[in-house]
Amino acid sequence: MTDNVPALPRRSFLTMLPAALALTACAVPLQESTRDVRLLSDVGEVLDVRDFGAVGDGIHDDSVAIGNAVSELESGGVLRFPLGIYRFAQRHPTGDAAISIVGISDVSIDFDAGAELLMDNLDADGAGTSHGIVLRGPLERISLRNVTVRWATQPALRSMGDGIRVVGYPSETSTVAAGWSGSQGPAAGVMLLNCRVESSPQAGVIMMGVSDVTVDGLHVAKTMADGLHFNACRRGTIARFSARNTGDDALALVTYYSAAAGYDNASETFSFPALGEWSNTDFDVTDVQVSGGAANGVRLAGLNRSTLAGVAVNGVSNGAGVMVDSASPNSGAGWHYVASRGVLLNGLTATDSRTGLHVLARPNGSTGDTFSRFDLDVMGVSVSDSLSWSVLVESIANPPVAGVRLGDCTVTDTEIAQGVGAVGLQRTQDVSLGTVSVTSAKSGLAFSADNSEQFAVDQLSVQVTGPQLGSEDGPFAVIQGSSGTVVAADLVWLQAPSSWLPILIFSDSCVDGSPGNAEVNVGTVTTEPPKAEPIYVACR
Repeated sequence: MTDNVPALPRRSFLTMLPAALALTACAVPLQESTRDVRLLSDVGEVLDVRDFGAVGDGIHDDSVAIGNAVSELESGGVLRFPLGIYRFAQRHPTGDAAISIVGISDVSIDFDAGAELLMDNLDADGAGTSHGIVLRGPLERISLRNVTVRWATQPALRSMGDGIRVVGYPSETSTVAAGWSGSQGPAAGVMLLNCRVESSPQAGVIMMGVSDVTVDGLHVAKTMADGLHFNACRRGTIARFSARNTGDDALALVTYYSAAAGYDNASETFSFPALGEWSNTDFDVTDVQVSGGAANGVRLAGLNRSTLAGVAVNGVSNGAGVMVDSASPNSGAGWHYVASRGVLLNGLTATDSRTGLHVLARPNGSTGDTFSRFDLDVMGVSVSDSLSWSVLVESIANPPVAGVRLGDCTVTDTEIAQGVGAVGLQRTQDVSLGTVSVTSAKSGLAFSADNSEQFAVDQLSVQVTGPQLGSEDGPFAVIQGSSGTVVAADLVWLQAPSSWLPILIFSDSCVDGSPGNAEVNVGTVTTEPPKAEPIYVACR
């Protein structure tokens, strides 16, 4: 993500994009694109960079040879890098990349096993001067196989230089808006197979305005920005993606908001007033492995009709394993995006991260529910040793966040952080939780509902395995200013002090200082050791 980069003035599309665009005959189905690229790779003209003078010893500057080979590449051709390390030292090359492909289709860039493009063109201040590979539309059916792009020196600055950058245009037609300079047409059928990017000055891989995308077996490490970033794309398949120590989000599926559909030439990004067919729509993401990083493992903002499964995040100390957020123009965020809808997250494991799962609405000053009502289903969350909340669903302003359903959640923690809790709802509406299971060695707040309307928890199970520490005596659940239901609770603290209050409810219905009927219905409660009055109701 680039939240710290100020948004520039946006210009409206001349050809406006409808909220729901019909697929046309010019769109290439993903399966067809895959088959066509493989066939073309076998029969097209093969341009070997060594035939143009490249040495591949990691010492000789192969910039000119690579440029000459690329200049000869035509539609249907293959650009081949045999085993070797190809040093690219030219600063500010033509097309802003070591390999720049514009306006041709049916092309494959193939690296032999062990081949590497070594980017050695940082400036004197340690800033990047070009990207590794750039693809610009109009183009379709482009494949990158076993491509490795690595910067020779870790950049000193977050600056120009994505490992792989693909820029198309989100439109059903071949025309682009007047004034748009990023590409001269759409991009479709782009495949990245077993590729790798390391130490890029900016993102590892970034795609904007691209359809029918396949990313399989991508690994990124030590980027200064996101690992893998999508903006305004559609129909994507991501599998076996891994990231290590990225400078921002490891995987970001983000489409920006603006009052009218527009673009930003400086960042080459697109923005829309509502979710539509180009809002990173119809993505299927499986097997994501993230280790370390300066922000979130996965960030979902302005995402539409997409599924993620098998996400594992470890050591993201400054962000969430998965962040699902929105931001209105008055929220103070550098970029704005509407609430994601039609999203299924099936299987999240987060360890040693600041937060496991964070759903954050920032609807400040907005009317309606564009920035507050998500459509998000989450199943199979397992969080351990979070520095803050393990699971947090919140809106920082009215209206409350809505449309979130969490099927089951397991939290294991040595110590729940003071001042927070394990699972929390803050300013929410109609949020449903299935089974919430929390195990901790030390007593702490396992569940909190604050200013949350009509929440529902099927089963709350909490177990504390250690003795009382100091004056800490619970409670396990605190509910205030809220309405909802906890169907059943099973609370175990074998070494609990006699003063233990398992569940504390603050009521807004008080008469003469005494609480009236609580707005929260708690069904069957079992405690160990047994407590005659496991629920304490007090005035708020």
